Amino acid sequence: MHVLQVTPYFPPTWAYGGIPRIVDGLSRALVRRGVQVTVLTTDALDAVQRVPAGQSRDRDGVRVLTVPNLSNRAAYRHQLFLPRGARRALDGLGPVDLVHLHGHRHLLNNVAAAWAREADRPYLLTANGTLLRHERKVGAKLLWDLLVAGHIPTGAARCVAVSAADVGQHLQAGVAADRIVRIPNGLDLGEFESLPPAGSFRAARGLLGRPLVAYLGQVSPRKGVGHLVEAFAGGAMGEAVLVVGGNDMGAMAQAVARSDGSVVFTGLLEGRDRLALLADADVLVYPSTDEVFGLVPFEGLLCGAPVVVGDDCGCGELIAEAGAGLLVRHGDVEGLRARIRTLLADPVAAGAMVARGRRYIHERLGFDRVAEAHEVLYREVLALDDRRALRSPLAGRRA
Repeated sequence: MHVLQVTPYFPPTWAYGGIPRIVDGLSRALVRRGVQVTVLTTDALDAVQRVPAGQSRDRDGVRVLTVPNLSNRAAYRHQLFLPRGARRALDGLGPVDLVHLHGHRHLLNNVAAAWAREADRPYLLTANGTLLRHERKVGAKLLWDLLVAGHIPTGAARCVAVSAADVGQHLQAGVAADRIVRIPNGLDLGEFESLPPAGSFRAARGLLGRPLVAYLGQVSPRKGVGHLVEAFAGGAMGEAVLVVGGNDMGAMAQAVARSDGSVVFTGLLEGRDRLALLADADVLVYPSTDEVFGLVPFEGLLCGAPVVVGDDCGCGELIAEAGAGLLVRHGDVEGLRARIRTLLADPVAAGAMVARGRRYIHERLGFDRVAEAHEVLYREVLALDDRRALRSPLAGRRA
């Protein structure tokens, strides 16, 4: 079976959040299961840099095809991906059994979906929280759906929802219930087997001796980072320091710069620096809303950090199911303070939550387990597609 994964960004594009990490881990795990995987992506890297395009590269057995964007700035600042040469790359692929689209409202999906229809191959969509129109540029997203991409979800053989919250978003978007399959996102468990030495992040940042509360991820209004910064204002958290690690999508850096010294903004953290922050965190807070999954709380648990997460997001439902952390309502500043204080004051209870969370992750969220579920889905979709082809008056045209 040859599966084409389509994503507008792929490692090392850590600035774009969780989707590159998810597609990468899933693709490599599928290859370990004997599935042939090709990834089609663009050269988006960050605000100023590009990945070298026009070449095929191998990543642990995954063939990666990279096509250039017309504008790197439009891709990073406005999530407007304008790929060039994608159709030519697809035409040179050879036989593909199934196409798996990741993310919604990017033109690479349009090109790949049109190509799949012409080749009479089914495609799947994992929107990963991008299906509904929320947070920013709602009007532009509505126009985009009406004119450009509204047919993409409705044309998918199946839509993969990563949580119960995501199932709800699909239903709200008009996707039929029998076309929604729930499979959680996965984590690369091997990445957390050898963590940076304890205290290395604190020492590098001059934070030794202070309770460390961390946020890691994109900094945007929906993520709730502004409320978290507010919770630390005026020395309300005593000696504790909040470290905000992430690429700034608004004016958060300026707000932090005006704070009283209880907040440190590091900008984007990658690789071992990212793990060092998680390993040193006494508490990790992820106060997002309208989040269908959220990898960071699970990464924090694997690094030993007790977590506080938003109560209306996908990671919140799983954290509650596992008994692995505390939940907070989005925008509840005093609630944030209270839950952080609870975890700081009772390290034994916090440690028990971490242990339960690690056990839950290893049992259910490793990429090998998630890839197995995807392979089962792929084969079910292909079997269904074959049965439909046999019933069609055009049967045999795929041969």
